[in-house]
Amino acid sequence: MLTLISAWYVFPVSSRPIVDGAVMVDRERIIAVGTATELGERYPAARRVELREALLLPAAINAHTHLELTALEGVIPEGLDMASWILALLRARGALDDAALRASAEEGVRRSLASGVAAVGEICSAGQSVGPVVESGLRGVVYYELLNGDPAQADETLARGQARITRWRAEYPGARVRFGLSLHAPYTVSRPLIERTVAWCRGEDVPLCVHAAESPAETRWLLDRSGPIRDTLYAGIGRPADLEAAPGVSPMRYLRETGALDARTLLAHGVWVDADDLALVVESGAAVAHCPRSNTRLLNGRMPWADYRAAGVRLALGTDSLASSPSLSVWEEAAYAYILHAEAGERPAPAELLRLATLGGADALGLADELGSLEVGKLAALAWAPLTGASLAETATPERALAALLAGRFQPRALTPDA
Repeated sequence: MLTLISAWYVFPVSSRPIVDGAVMVDRERIIAVGTATELGERYPAARRVELREALLLPAAINAHTHLELTALEGVIPEGLDMASWILALLRARGALDDAALRASAEEGVRRSLASGVAAVGEICSAGQSVGPVVESGLRGVVYYELLNGDPAQADETLARGQARITRWRAEYPGARVRFGLSLHAPYTVSRPLIERTVAWCRGEDVPLCVHAAESPAETRWLLDRSGPIRDTLYAGIGRPADLEAAPGVSPMRYLRETGALDARTLLAHGVWVDADDLALVVESGAAVAHCPRSNTRLLNGRMPWADYRAAGVRLALGTDSLASSPSLSVWEEAAYAYILHAEAGERPAPAELLRLATLGGADALGLADELGSLEVGKLAALAWAPLTGASLAETATPERALAALLAGRFQPRALTPDA
């Protein structure tokens, strides 16, 4: 059945907004984008869904999250630095068995879908989010997390990850998600584990993700093995902190030296970087998932937005988990980023953040041919935002309406058939 979906303002993302616009959908694919009048005349027999005073948008892409940790919402106190937070997280997560982790992931999937998310970059450590993500119809990548700082155990750790991927491929043939590996962070995985994982992922075309340059403590650890990573995290878990010599370079430089930037890698956070670091990221083709609310809560500071924009880094948005973020809404993440960077004098254009929330995320997860924009041939994964209570000034133009959305005035949601 052909369905014509129209709204005051349609935002294709890949092209300019359309006033009194519409999208024509045939089953699950977009077959036309234009004005409501034009498409109505071209397809007079189509079923009509008239959203009227609303914005019509591509569904959001959450490029970085941990849905297994949804149950930890509000559990970990605020005001902890990164190393202390990780210790608290490990203790809280240790209290959840597999059944609880699966239920946690199921709730995370439900919230993601309700907020208008079509795909996720999901990182799991127990494998309990795989079933809920696959069964929900979400697209994206599920990364199995590797975490082991002992060089002597690199092969064993990688083998566990390889076995997980082999198992999931067999259990979920035809899944809409790909299965990948996540090297947790430069301070929790050994150099041999990084190098061997990268080589395998590149050879087998397996997606790779790494938390990188998230905190100043991470940079300090890599420079000389000092600071909170050693004194709080490693001391707290009773692990030796001197199994490898410090590389003496920044996180991005270290990842480049180990090859970890060169596998079309998705990097999470990327807060503590300079111009040289960003040049390495651009040269490698890696993408960065910006998670501003988690960065703020964990006292990690603000990504240098203007530097990223000037360098031309491939950027996406991620919510991180509810253990460090207030919601799984990418739209709320975009609104926070808009305000955060504007207050710092680096005001993003609303269209830039809309792209990060949609097409940027699709690109980062290798889904740009299917999702992220309203274009002919792409999946009809849509979100909409009713302009309830909006003033004339806020909605006089598409640009003003989008700015109001990113100021938190309107909340996009999933577009259901009975919308």
